[in-house]
Amino acid sequence: MRRIQRLTSMVGAASLVLGTMAVSVATTSAVSASTSFKACAVLDTGGVNDKSFNQGAWEGMKAAKSAMPGITIKYLTSTSSTDYTPNVNIFMKQGCGLIITVGFNMDAATVKASNANLKQKFAIIDDAPVTKSKNVLGIQFATDQSGFLGGMLAAGLTKTGTVATYGGQPFPGVTLYENGFVAGVRYWDKMSKAKVKVLGWTPGKGACSVNACNGKGTMVGNFTDQTAGKTLATSDFAAGADIIFPVAGSVGLGSLAAAKQAGKGKYIMWVDSDACKTDPTNCKYYVGTVTKGVKSSVQATVLAAAKGTFKGGSYLGTLANMGTTLTYGGVMVPASLKAKIATAQAGIIAGKISVNPNSYPATPK
Repeated sequence: MRRIQRLTSMVGAASLVLGTMAVSVATTSAVSASTSFKACAVLDTGGVNDKSFNQGAWEGMKAAKSAMPGITIKYLTSTSSTDYTPNVNIFMKQGCGLIITVGFNMDAATVKASNANLKQKFAIIDDAPVTKSKNVLGIQFATDQSGFLGGMLAAGLTKTGTVATYGGQPFPGVTLYENGFVAGVRYWDKMSKAKVKVLGWTPGKGACSVNACNGKGTMVGNFTDQTAGKTLATSDFAAGADIIFPVAGSVGLGSLAAAKQAGKGKYIMWVDSDACKTDPTNCKYYVGTVTKGVKSSVQATVLAAAKGTFKGGSYLGTLANMGTTLTYGGVMVPASLKAKIATAQAGIIAGKISVNPNSYPATPK
């Protein structure tokens, strides 16, 4: 399969509405060179170069600094959950005007710190914490919408009739992706009279939300064990899958290694940040990425805080506001498949196509 020009995510090219803030995130010129403001990020395990949400958050902070050079940015990496609270406390002592906690795992640490420091501004990715403070912004993404498009893409490209997914841990920020992915495959099966199977995730009953999405599936138990990611992918390839969708941060890099080792015809669908931008050397192994607008939402949040317009509340990234998208990778995608995906996207935005997998017949095992 040959490399083609990819559909580029438009997240970050326009204004984002975060809570009650409308913030331009264009980076073509500096907003102000004189503003002095410190923005700090507590990263989750996996490191700043995880090619996923940690990296996306840090890139958003760098983009904010580029737009407003007077901003000072810093990050601390957490090696385990025991680092969350100490890292937050370090940044409060350093006088950070805004502290961004990257990931739903940091809910408890963020709630504890914000309740004890009501004037401190916080933002958290993939979570909407319940807190007494009005200075906390929860940034979440309706990734079942874009996951649906990813499921269609995988189902439309598979040569074996089997695709797979697995997660890091069973949090809504993970399982919502997988639920949408299964929905997209089932929708493809219904519309195309196909029988593509999904390994690794069985949706629960009822509908999902960003705060609750139940089901049963394969979970690694963390977001760092690349050896486990390689083992899982090797097993899925052996079971007949030719496209694997890891929703597990840097664990997915182990699955990439498995795809490269397996040879021709084995691919990965990436998550969170456009893989062909964060990992261009391996672009040919990615069929696409189901993205979150982590970079653009973080950039907008930092700029708002620096300009004094930050307000707590919530932001939900959707297909409609380009807070979550599907981007194509380095694998050739037929124009006819792209057209069907574009039609489905319009239908989801219009509320005419459900992203609930229970809306469609399950593929027989």
